[in-house]
Amino acid sequence: MWVRAWLTVALRGPGRAMIAASIVGWIALAGLTRTERFASAHMLGHQHNVGTVAAVLHAPGHFAAMWVAMLLAMAPLVLLREVGYIWRTSLRRVRRPATASFVCGYLAIWLICGIGMWAVTAWITGAADRTAVAIGLIFLWQCSPARQRCLNACHRVPTLRLFGQGALSDPLRYGLSVGSYCTATCGSLMLLSLLAGDYHLLAMALVTVWVAVERHLPARPPAWRFTLTSRRPPEWPCLAVTSAPLQ
Repeated sequence: MWVRAWLTVALRGPGRAMIAASIVGWIALAGLTRTERFASAHMLGHQHNVGTVAAVLHAPGHFAAMWVAMLLAMAPLVLLREVGYIWRTSLRRVRRPATASFVCGYLAIWLICGIGMWAVTAWITGAADRTAVAIGLIFLWQCSPARQRCLNACHRVPTLRLFGQGALSDPLRYGLSVGSYCTATCGSLMLLSLLAGDYHLLAMALVTVWVAVERHLPARPPAWRFTLTSRRPPEWPCLAVTSAPLQ
């Protein structure tokens, strides 16, 4: 049922453009991953120094390009509902500026998160024990009630003003809010994909599918659980997302 609803949203309004942007992101991500593997093979073949290879692969320029490609690949598929809401509730003449304002707010949070992610990833990959501890903490966070609260907050739909400065400032605040809660819920999974090494592209694809499915599930009470294990979780009436027919 949710797949049909997702496709309905994806094929109307800005949905097709967002899917096209995601495809560009995946192509860029595949190219950067191939470049990373070539650099690893080259450095290992000539210097036999794994530490040097790790330093090269986590260079600021390469990581920044990889992070932007990851965002471009994943974010459009996750934000179809939010961007569609702004598109439908804005006046025709401010649709594009309002959407751009939302995207700027959302990306600003994720770019700030990327700075911290670069430092954390470079430190974790320096030792196997750190990687094991990081994976354990990621799994613990995935099951925690705090993460479920952040995921519930992603379902909140604010009232957006139609006129004046509020027509642009409200989507900006909405983007900042969604970006903040999205980094809290998805940031750990992004880190996990970065720790996958040669399987980074496959891990990123699995993370994208996971997040897209998770974001379209109904909100539910915070509890210790693995997100997709419950067959039909209880819903909070005040937080559940209704599936009213599109007009």
